[in-house]
Amino acid sequence: MDNFDEYQKLMRYKYGYHSFFIIVALSIINFNLELFYDIQWAETKSLEFMLFIFLAAGYSIVMNVYKGAYFTKKQNSNMYAVIFLFIGIANFYLSISPYSPLIIDGLLTSNIIKLVNGLIWTSLPVAYFTRQLVDKKRNENDSD
Repeated sequence: MDNFDEYQKLMRYKYGYHSFFIIVALSIINFNLELFYDIQWAETKSLEFMLFIFLAAGYSIVMNVYKGAYFTKKQNSNMYAVIFLFIGIANFYLSISPYSPLIIDGLLTSNIIKLVNGLIWTSLPVAYFTRQLVDKKRNENDSD
């Protein structure tokens, strides 16, 4: 973490903290659904928890990218954003295979991980380029 300034470190800790509480809250809600209503929405309990972790990690990553705390100052952020976009598109393509269904008998299968992974990878460049547009609009409004 030596390549990050104090603001970036603070944002990374902040959104990591938020992610932890997202996992805790979703786990409590899921436990109550299973306990009181006997609802299972994925093939296994571990897959349900893994999806919670992916959701929390995705939140943390997107917020860090948007707040400018994901990339170090020395990295070429535009190049990485484009690479992440292609990785995300490849994961989307792999998740749409007819030989690996996402839902079987009303339960999510482990193939959903490819789709969620694709969502996370494509959300990185979307957040980055959205931030670029917001900063450009702010600069234009400040100069007027």
